Amino acid sequence: MKTKNLFTSLAAAVMLSAGLAGAGMSAAEPVHAATTQTSSKKGSISFKRRSVSATVNSDNPKVLAFSTTDTKQSTDSIDSGYTKGQTVQVYFSTTTVGGDIVYFVENKTINGKDSMIFIPASEVTVSSKVPTYDEFQKQAQSDQKAIQDAYNNRALKYIVVSPKSKKGAKIYYAYKKSAKAKKVYFKATKKKIKYGKKYKSSMIVKNGKSRYAYIGKKRYLKTSTIKVVSAKYAPVQLSDDLKNLIVQN
Repeated sequence: MKTKNLFTSLAAAVMLSAGLAGAGMSAAEPVHAATTQTSSKKGSISFKRRSVSATVNSDNPKVLAFSTTDTKQSTDSIDSGYTKGQTVQVYFSTTTVGGDIVYFVENKTINGKDSMIFIPASEVTVSSKVPTYDEFQKQAQSDQKAIQDAYNNRALKYIVVSPKSKKGAKIYYAYKKSAKAKKVYFKATKKKIKYGKKYKSSMIVKNGKSRYAYIGKKRYLKTSTIKVVSAKYAPVQLSDDLKNLIVQN
């Protein structure tokens, strides 16, 4: 198989714009990744791209190392080092200029050049259909959105709050002027929550222009006097296949 100009310029441009850095095909996205977070920051998770298992048909088959610069594209045929029966993961398929189908395996540095490694389809037996590049990208985008939505839509169980000021935060109590009255009032007491103390709150009450966080035992803190230290979310609801894509940081 000739290796010069193996891929069309269009295919090269598409593949190199994929942004698939590093072996393992993972991508970091800003989502609420942990069960405990500050309210003003988002964590990030990494998730793997879907792959297809492929069994190598013979010892040390040749693979293609495709690289490009601003002025030059090159494809080299190199030894893979794979053994017969070894399982490798492939991610998407493309077609060479000569009409041969090849599967993307990984990104690798070859002779000092960042290269995309492809294995000819004839050298492996795949466990299921290998998607085209476009199908691969659409699936990755769909997975990313599903994971992002799952994190965004988690139920908030409670927040942990603490006084902003070193002077602490005044404790408020809610009351009504009569048993039949509908309006609720909040009255500050001389008691304070000390600076550095942390309390769970699962309810924020709006009263006029002010908001109050309930911290238990009929006590409230004015939200303007406290900061949110962390938040506890319910477990993320994801299908097993999406759970398996998440990389534990």
